[in-house]
Amino acid sequence: MKKIAIYLVMILFLGVSCSDDVEVNPELAGPLYGLTKGEPGSVDELIYNTWEEWGMYYLYDFEPYAFQVTNWSGYFNKWYAPVKKENTEVIRKIINHIQNGIFVGMDKDLVQGSWFVRTFLCDSICDAYDYDPEELIDTYLQNGDCIILTGVGDKMNNFTDEDWDSWKAELQSLLISRLYLGATEQPDDFFNLRLKKANGTEATSILGNLWEDDPAGKFSPNVYTFRTSGYVRSKPNFTGPETIFVPDRQMDLADYITFLTTTEKEELNYNFEVFPLMKERAAALVPYLERVLSMDLVSMQNANCPEDPVEGDYFSKLK
Repeated sequence: MKKIAIYLVMILFLGVSCSDDVEVNPELAGPLYGLTKGEPGSVDELIYNTWEEWGMYYLYDFEPYAFQVTNWSGYFNKWYAPVKKENTEVIRKIINHIQNGIFVGMDKDLVQGSWFVRTFLCDSICDAYDYDPEELIDTYLQNGDCIILTGVGDKMNNFTDEDWDSWKAELQSLLISRLYLGATEQPDDFFNLRLKKANGTEATSILGNLWEDDPAGKFSPNVYTFRTSGYVRSKPNFTGPETIFVPDRQMDLADYITFLTTTEKEELNYNFEVFPLMKERAAALVPYLERVLSMDLVSMQNANCPEDPVEGDYFSKLK
């Protein structure tokens, strides 16, 4: 299974947008960065077409001042290395994974209003003024109204499918956070089913001595216990992916979106049968995702799991 693992902030950072009702003035194409169509089939043509369709810039050849945020004339003081010319083809994979992967099944207007207009691509970048191997950024850096993606080069050329899955999961979680945090309505029915203490407040941890063994031997005691309690997983930290900590609400929501949209039907069925609370929480969340965040969960799951897709009414039938 190819996981495409992906909180509403209505910000149009540069006021650049495209829709079926707007005819792009060719004289203004790529107005800020002079995008050109390039040769047919080239990366530059793909970048240009993406700008025309989505109003989003993918930029790999730029001056340092391009990182400056809107209405700010300061100085970008992070060390970075630009994309090498011999590695520009990897940009095609990045755009495909984002536009045709992370954004699939999501309302286009919401994505345009929540995601970054400018995506800068670098070979590597440090969260420091000078090069420091201890300060290298793994995936992305947010910089005001733009996002800077790193590793565009030899690192991504050596990515396995699992590496791409992990990379996409980070960006999808970022998108979900931008959608969710700006929404005026929250999934209260879903959150109300979070684990409670005896005094009625939300539990923040499940101690190790309370973990249960999985009778089927499919999951670790940690995963089995947290799923029995209604969570996809525990909250990871520097000690590892399995901890005693209950995920916060934002992570809880993101975990469920990832679980529902990147898990094969057979595995979904197994989890919902073995962990009734997960099924109850999923059923409480689905209407919110479809109505408030305009997510087409079936399309997202089908795109991510083409070998074992769910049918059109699968999520609506959860009870």
